[in-house]
Amino acid sequence: MIRKKKKKSNLGFDLGHYLANYPLNSRFAEAYRTLRTNVQFSFMKKEFRSLLISSATQSEGKTVTVANLAYSLVQDGKSVLMVDTDLRKPSLSKILSSHDSVGVTGLLADVFFNDIDSGSLTKFGLEDLFSLIYLQKRNGILKLTEGQEGIEFSFMLGKLVDMNWISRPISQGLTAFLIKNRLLTAENAQEALLIHKQTGQKLPFILTNTGLIKKEDLVAPLSMYIIKGLRTAMQFKKGQFVFKNASESDFDPSVFDPIDYDKLYKQLSRGSENIPYINNKINSNIIPTETENLFLLPSGNIPPNPSELLGSERMSFLIANLEKRFDVLLFDTPPVLPASDALLLAPYTDGVLLIIKAGQVNRELIQKAVEQFRLSQSKILGVVLNQVDAKPGSYYYKYYQKYYSSYYGESA
Repeated sequence: MIRKKKKKSNLGFDLGHYLANYPLNSRFAEAYRTLRTNVQFSFMKKEFRSLLISSATQSEGKTVTVANLAYSLVQDGKSVLMVDTDLRKPSLSKILSSHDSVGVTGLLADVFFNDIDSGSLTKFGLEDLFSLIYLQKRNGILKLTEGQEGIEFSFMLGKLVDMNWISRPISQGLTAFLIKNRLLTAENAQEALLIHKQTGQKLPFILTNTGLIKKEDLVAPLSMYIIKGLRTAMQFKKGQFVFKNASESDFDPSVFDPIDYDKLYKQLSRGSENIPYINNKINSNIIPTETENLFLLPSGNIPPNPSELLGSERMSFLIANLEKRFDVLLFDTPPVLPASDALLLAPYTDGVLLIIKAGQVNRELIQKAVEQFRLSQSKILGVVLNQVDAKPGSYYYKYYQKYYSSYYGESA
């Protein structure tokens, strides 16, 4: 390996072996171009979006590899985000000497878990609210109002289970819709509405429980009715929202409609991305480096429960969001043998690179690390042998001299 004096890299910190400080025709630069190419060849049938970089033990060079592979990918025209998910001994976050980012832990523990009880729909989109309620597994009722319109959504353990379009007149309600489609008579509709008024029970429950309409005949028209209410709520832009907490005991699953509200909503909202609040919070905590198209999401404060955070649905949600913003995500994680953090995070990514420092770790420990990744159902792309002896007289020196110096015409 070429030895150079440490330079101030254009990442913003002292990194002795940062790729930007080396000539393009150097063996060091060529090694990372080869690594980049090999990673790309590992995904011949699809374009990879995220890689996890880990090691068996500490001090094997994973952080330097993340930075240099990121730089190499940027040179290939990619936009790259480096994510410091080493929440125990973060090193990648030291790339920038000062920043205001709350980092990964701040987003997962504070932003995504911040109780949103009321506010304006100018700041929060409907998907913001639904996403936060889901990530927090909350029980309760979300009421949206805009002008004369009002719609209530009920959630149990974060999932949408009911909708009440409170401002919709009876003439445009469910019974009117069923009468229009000849699924219900006017007399039966009046009977159902009377029971609803006296008991407060839901109309779909009354209609099916009294035999006025078959459950299978109700599914299609009720789905259309719910979709129209969801679309109306999605158009709210200037109204207000209030969320009132409830307990699971406040819900009676036996009276739920024969409709999967949560599934309907997800199908309807797919691709709409109306999450201004979440996007703003994520954007404000991503730090640009001095290298164009190269960005960093720091680790944030060291938490007491790194594994719990990295294995959470909040982390999965964050990764899915980031993959839509950047061509490639590179995750720097703790070594796999001392902690399980990398194993929890790996299934959320497209593949794993294991960094091995030449001569440091015995074969048994490396095999153990590989086996643990396989047990976590992760895709191991390969092993990167780091810090090999390239001094004159060594095997690697002769190898590089033969295959690289002759190619470029001179020793780099």
